[in-house]
Order: sequence, then structure tokens, then C-alpha cells
Amino acid sequence: MASADERGNASGSATEQAEQAVSDLLETVQALEEHPISEAETPEAALTAAKVQDRRVEVLQMRTETDTVYANADGTLTRISAAGPVRMVKDGRWVDVDLDLKRSADGNVTAAAHPEGLRMAGEGGSKARSLKAAASAPDDAARDLVTLGSGDQKVALQWKGGLPAPQLADNVATYPDAVPGGDLVVEATRTGFEQYLKLRKQPKDGAPLVMPLVLPDGMKAEQGAGGGVDFRTASGEVVATMPAPTMWDSQIDARSLEHTNRKKVAMTVTQSGDTAELSLRPDTAWLTDEHTQYPVTIDPSTDALDVLFDTFVQGGDTTDQSVNTDLKVGWPGDYEGSTKRVARSFLTFRTSNFADALVSKAHLKMWNYHSWSCEKRDWEVWASGAADKNTRWTKQPTRTDKIATSSETKSAACKTEGWATADVTSLAKTWSSAKAETGSIALKAANEDDVHTWKRFYSADVADQTKIPTLEVTYNYRPYNGTNLQAGAPFISTGGIFKVNSTTPTLRFSTEDTNGDDNIVGTYEITDTATGKVVTTLNAAPAAANSTSQIKVPAGKLTNGKTYSFRTTTFDGEHYANGWSAPVRFTVDTAWKPTAAESALGLANTYSDAADITAATSSDSTYASIAVTEDNIVSIPWDGKNQSISIKNDIMPNQLSIPEAGAKGTQVGGNVVYNTSGPVDTVVQPTADGGSRTLNILKNSAAPKTYETSFQIPAGMSVVTHDDGSVSLYSPGDTNPDVAPAKEAAAFFDAPWAKDANGHDIPTSYKVVGNKIVQSVEFNASSAFPIVIDPGFWSTTWKITKCAATVASVVFALTPAGSSTKIWTAVRLVKRIGVKKTANLIRTYAKRRKMTSAHRKAVAALLGITAVKNACKF
Repeated sequence: MASADERGNASGSATEQAEQAVSDLLETVQALEEHPISEAETPEAALTAAKVQDRRVEVLQMRTETDTVYANADGTLTRISAAGPVRMVKDGRWVDVDLDLKRSADGNVTAAAHPEGLRMAGEGGSKARSLKAAASAPDDAARDLVTLGSGDQKVALQWKGGLPAPQLADNVATYPDAVPGGDLVVEATRTGFEQYLKLRKQPKDGAPLVMPLVLPDGMKAEQGAGGGVDFRTASGEVVATMPAPTMWDSQIDARSLEHTNRKKVAMTVTQSGDTAELSLRPDTAWLTDEHTQYPVTIDPSTDALDVLFDTFVQGGDTTDQSVNTDLKVGWPGDYEGSTKRVARSFLTFRTSNFADALVSKAHLKMWNYHSWSCEKRDWEVWASGAADKNTRWTKQPTRTDKIATSSETKSAACKTEGWATADVTSLAKTWSSAKAETGSIALKAANEDDVHTWKRFYSADVADQTKIPTLEVTYNYRPYNGTNLQAGAPFISTGGIFKVNSTTPTLRFSTEDTNGDDNIVGTYEITDTATGKVVTTLNAAPAAANSTSQIKVPAGKLTNGKTYSFRTTTFDGEHYANGWSAPVRFTVDTAWKPTAAESALGLANTYSDAADITAATSSDSTYASIAVTEDNIVSIPWDGKNQSISIKNDIMPNQLSIPEAGAKGTQVGGNVVYNTSGPVDTVVQPTADGGSRTLNILKNSAAPKTYETSFQIPAGMSVVTHDDGSVSLYSPGDTNPDVAPAKEAAAFFDAPWAKDANGHDIPTSYKVVGNKIVQSVEFNASSAFPIVIDPGFWSTTWKITKCAATVASVVFALTPAGSSTKIWTAVRLVKRIGVKKTANLIRTYAKRRKMTSAHRKAVAALLGITAVKNACKF
């Protein structure tokens, strides 16, 4: 037998190896100080990195075309929702929307990264002698000017006549002298395009304009209200609306930047097959009027299939503005006839991504590039109905509640162009509580009679994606109500009703919280079921998230012979759960004397988590309890003295003996209890994760101090004892835990524990002797009996694999570029020190060793990762 010194040296060596593994793991995190990361794949990894680095980290899995989500160091998430797409998937990866135009080898023009694959025509054909000649040209003279989409979803705006090579500037293509004295201009927007004709001088024969529009199969174009065009599917549903065209001259009000001389353009639409022909007839009298100052712009507004939305309305204006790059509020000081041209804007954001979250703050950010003056003037944000392409000054969505008033005023003229913000936290909370898919708002000037309130913001269609309207929301999630409610001891229910023989029983439940690092305060409400009156409400001491909350009912609250129900709710230090759990009943019967089997099971359950209650079971003539899970079939025999626990799965069969078990077992709620006349009773529980746990109840000091569990495993497997006391069974080729595994561990025994009647720990340990695990328990005659010991919480390989893989994925997410070889550190760490509570060793290590700031942050972060806690919880 090895001496005490030899055992100490061996233990020290194992400890040093384990600590080195921890040091290797934390070394990776320390590198973040020199190479901080800005993004991580999962929320858990991003929250960990944010906590370690004390800076926000983007969650890649939560990216969308419009949304960017950041994990914050305080454990919250911030979602930034743009009013239009800011990125797109190209060649299988996310890229920023980039509307800069470039010329391809064939002379055509494409946008660098456009969500709809925008393409424009290059040079070709013979230019028309005049607009009138182009309008009367045959249909086969038309060529694609702008196309969106492809295949059956392709939309093409055509141009009759030849085109010169376009001049490109950022997102604008100008076709100079496409017609005599006029330039054709196409501007890429992030949801489509805008196209207009700029006439530098008065046309000789008027300015008729005919533009064919090739539509997706089955779509029909019809004349719409207000001079626009409605696009309908084969079933008649209007899926898009094109606004009526307008034209304006060069006269602009310097204070408002509004065009002061505007004119509607008459337009008709006809369709043949899949081609709709838009015929524009600009007013010749207005074009030739001496007050019209050239250049004149004719805007057909042919961005027909835009599906993302914001818009503005303005007094006297009957056209759709949803494709405009502007959003406006206030009064620019002019009239349309007798109508003041007051403007209001409407926006709709996607809000489903933070539905049911706990919003702590939310801000609307609008890029204010022009204001009437540099003086601050209030503008308001209202909750409203959703606007659409039929929204006009005379048909506005209903405004319901004024949410915010902001005085922020910016303008390029004042050299302050930039974000103007408003606090919309209350509205975001409403959207979250309602689990709304979308949220809509209206913007207006606080005083619509004061020209100083006039402001222009960029809309979602502006080319510069850093200036589009943005909703920035910071949120967290509330804890869940209690689950798995139990009353006891013995924490056994019949027909869904628990029975207790004390007026001061213990109530408990399993805590659940998305935020794994929270401490949960459980609130227990007890009701007399006969009267329906609440007897008492109790708050338990804080318990770790995803563990067990429990409380002992004080004396004087309950009456013998009555039946009560209790329900629970939770508080995580910042937020309450939403409502209460479903109630669970229990009956107080102080005369009830549990059977010997129930008493033994009650002692075992007292020291087990609420969530450890066994899986549903069946039985047969040999086995008192048979639990079938996704991975295993666990069978516990009636005769525990002569039969073994049978555990079968695709990886390996196993037989486990039951220490100190009697020859006759009693099945109680899926558990099997072996009562004996001697000093030890035994309880075996099949576990919900496909394993089993064996607990011995030591009734007095005559109980043995050693307990043997024999196991039968396939030939060639090896047994490794870890530093934390757990034991793993490895497949052939994986006996060296320092080597990347050829095969994973096949099974493991969790580290043993022992507790006395006062709940205090009793020293206990394992040693492996051949195919036996021997547990030693160091009690004496003065110990508080009964003592409960756990000599065998057995689980199979998938638990090890899941735990190791989860830790490894977190390490990988936190690994800076160039350090990917560290990935196996986490796997080796789990295997080297044993699967149970890898984080516990890290905590111990942190207490004993001096660590850098990065290491300390890493320890706190790793212990709080929900995925790690769940995957490595045994």
C-alpha cells in the first residue's frame, strides 16, 4: 500500500497538471488584452467576451439585413435596428450594402452590393432626336435601363432610344444628353432606385416620356388613385404602389430646401403581356412659362417594388413619398393653394427580435442634415398605426400616444449635421410586452405653425447606410417562474399531491433564467385550497440561476389536516418573472408516518436538487424501475443484493452493483429503495439524463466506512481517476488525457459526497481497485446521523462530450486569430480534471494563485456562461 507521502505526491502532481490546464485556458483569454475581439458567434460567447473585455461584442448569430445585436459587459443585449437594409448575403457571407456604382467589363453598371442586384445600362444605341421622337419609337426600340432581381422576380425599367456612357459618382449614374438638352439620372437606393430626367433648357416639342416596365410573371399594373400605379398579383392583391410623378424647377427656398415651383405630371398606364407602359405628359404650359427656371427635373418615381418602408406626408401633396430619401417634419413656410405645407413622417421597425424582453432603454436616432435655423425647436415622437404607400396628408395613420419630445436640432448649415435622438424607451417596452412583430411611429413638429421647427432627416433609402433611421434598444430577459415545485420531505407526490407530516415543511422549485450568472430570489405564495385565501407569502434566500430554491415554512402558518397549494415567482435582482407558476398542492398530516422506503427516499431527496427527480418509469418481473431515455435504458432490479443495475446504450453495456442493497426493493415513484434491518438503507434513482445515482443512508455509527461499486465494461477500456475525485472510463486509444482524443470517454462516475443530518459535509473519497470503485467515508460515533452518501452518480459519454464540446466552443469563440491550436485545451481540461464542475477547479485555482485582471475576468465570465453551466451540470 502506498504511504501517505506517496499519495500526497501523486495528488500534488495531478493538481499541478490540472492547474496547468487551467492556466493554458486562461492564457488564451489574457491574449484578448492585446488582440480584443469585436464579434462572437453565439450570445453566450459574445456575453462572455464582453464581460472579459469590458466592451461590447457583436453576436453574429443574431445579425439580419437590418439588425445588429451587441452583448454588453453587464450581461444585457443592445439591438440596433435600421429602417432599411444595412447588409446583405453575398457569396454566402454577410457584406455591407454598398451602393457605389462601378462599370463592368461589358460596359454596363452595377452597384457594389445591392440587396436586389441593381444593374444599369451602359452605352449603346442611337440617341433620340427629341423626347417626342423617343416616346413614339416602336416597342422593339426599348432597352433595359435599370433591372432589379433575376429570373421570375426580375423587374426592368426600360428606355426608348440610345444611351451614352454614364458618368458615375458614388451611387448616381448620369447619362449626359440622353435627349437633346437633357440628362437622364439614375440613383441607386438601398431598397431600389430613383430615376429622373433633368432638362437643362426648354424642350421644343414638349417633354412626353414613355417608359416600359417589365414585371414579374403574373403581375398586373393598373391606374391607381392620385395618378399613380397599383401593382397586383394574379389574385388581385395590391403588393406595391408607384406614386404619381412630379416635376420641379431650380427654385429652392434657402431656409427649408423645398422646391418652391412644383407641378404634378399626368401619367397613364397600359399593359401588354408582362410589360407595362408608363406614359408621362408634363404640362407644356408650365414648361414654357416665363416663371419656370431651368434646369427642370421630371421625376417618374419608378421604384415600383420597394418592400421596406418609411414615408412622409405634406399638406397639399397627393403623391406617395415612400421612395424619397428624405423624411420631413414641420412647416417650411409655404402653401399649396390655401393649404399649409406642413410635413409629418412615419416609420415602421421590426420589433419581434426583442419581443417579451425587458427593455432598459431605447432611442430613436434620425440623421438631421438640415433645419430651418440653428435654434433648438421641439419635435415629437408618437405611437401610431402603420403607414403604407397610400398614406397621404388626407389619409394619415392614427396617432395614439405622444411618446417623446426632443429638442435636438442639427443642420449642415450650422455645421452640426448629425444624429438627433429621442428617448422611446416606454414605447419599446410596450412593443416588447405585446410581443409585436413590428412597431410604428409618427414624427411631427411640436408647433406646426413655427417655421423654425422645420427639419429634414434622411430616410431608409439614403445611400449612406450610416445615416439611415435607427432604433437602438438595450434589453435583458426576465427569469422564468419556478418549475418542478415540490413539498417535503420526503418530496414524494401521489396523484400530483405532495404529503408532509410537519406544519413547517420545506417547499422548493427549480430556478430557470436565460442569464446564467443571476442569483434568483424565489417568492412562495401559499393558499388554503378550501377557502381560496392566501395564508402567507415568503421570500427564500437567493439561489443560483438554474439550481434549486427552497424555504422552510415558519411555524404558525399552516394547520394540520388542511390541504394547501403554493405557487412561485422569481426576481433576479433587477426583474421579476412574468406572473406566477402553476400551483402545486400538498396536504399537512402530522399523524402520517412515511413507510421505511418513503423515509429513506425522503432523506435522499432532501440532499438532491429539485430537478433531480427521476424520469418516468415502468417495471417488469426482474426490474422494479425501468427508465428509457433518448440515450440509455436504465433498469434497477427488485433484488439489489443478487442483481445489478443494467445500463444499455449504443456505446457500451454496463452492469453496476448496488452497495449495501437488500434482496428486496420497493418501488416508490420510479425510485427503488432497499430497506434493511441493518445500519444502512439504499436508494437508487434513474436520472432524467440517462444515468443512475445510488445513495446510501447511514443510520448510525455501526455503518461500514467503505462502500464498493463493481462495474462490468467491455475489454480494453481503462479507468482514470481525476483530481476532483471523479472517475472516467475511456475507450481504447484514449488512455492519455494529454493527447487529443482518438475516442471520447465512454462513461464516468461523478465525485462522491456525504452529508450529515445537519447538512454538513463529511469527508469522503474514491479509489479504484480493479473493476471496483471503493468509497471511504470518515465519520465517527459523534457524527450527526443519519448520514447520506453518494457512492455512484453514473452518466454516459454524451454528457462528457457535450460538456467538453461546449467549453471548447466557448474557448474557440474567445480565441484570437492565429491561436486556434488552443482549442483542444478545453477538451483536455475537462478530461484531465474530470467532468464534474470544471469551473469549480477554476474557482479554486483563482483563490490560490495570483492572476492578471484578464484572468480574473475570465474566471467570472466562464462560471456564468449559461451554455457551460447547463452542459456541464451533473
